[in-house]
Amino acid sequence: MLEPKTFASIAGVEALSANTMAQHHKLYRGYVEKYNELAEKLLTLHARGRLALDPDTESLKVDVTFALGAVKNHELYFDILGGEAHEPTGELKAAIESSFHSVTRFMIDLKQTAIMARSWAWTAYDHTEKKLFNFQGDTHNGLPVWGATPIIAVDLYGHAYYYDFGNNKVAYIDTILANLNWARIAERFAAARAQ
Repeated sequence: MLEPKTFASIAGVEALSANTMAQHHKLYRGYVEKYNELAEKLLTLHARGRLALDPDTESLKVDVTFALGAVKNHELYFDILGGEAHEPTGELKAAIESSFHSVTRFMIDLKQTAIMARSWAWTAYDHTEKKLFNFQGDTHNGLPVWGATPIIAVDLYGHAYYYDFGNNKVAYIDTILANLNWARIAERFAAARAQ
């Protein structure tokens, strides 16, 4: 069973209201509860010890990945917000420059990816190519790029920005990109490379 995490850093995210962040965290907790409920149903199904080839089982499998994807994406999103450093440094900066030629080009590509995405934009380290890539997703369970570890997640569902930005998605994206915790992202990058 999963337990919802707390993220102290989200309280001080510039230009996002406390109400938006509280509602967003409440939604995340709901996904944790939903995943736990679905995982229990799946365990019950497994306990039967036989195939269950029916629409309910198919739906359950899809719903489990959706809920777990929502949990993991939100945990990454909340974890990398609210930093003091305004630019990447060290090995992370070198990897960004190697993958995108410059930090500026990386940020342009991440912003473009986020603008086009319906639900999530991720920066992930590809273990085969040893490079960073920006990916977009249409749902919570939309990043099955095998052999890649996400180090940045930008939530682009309306619940993430509508209360503070209305339908101005670009202003929200600019705000998130200005409030990335580069020290935390560097830790995630180092852990991804160590895998």
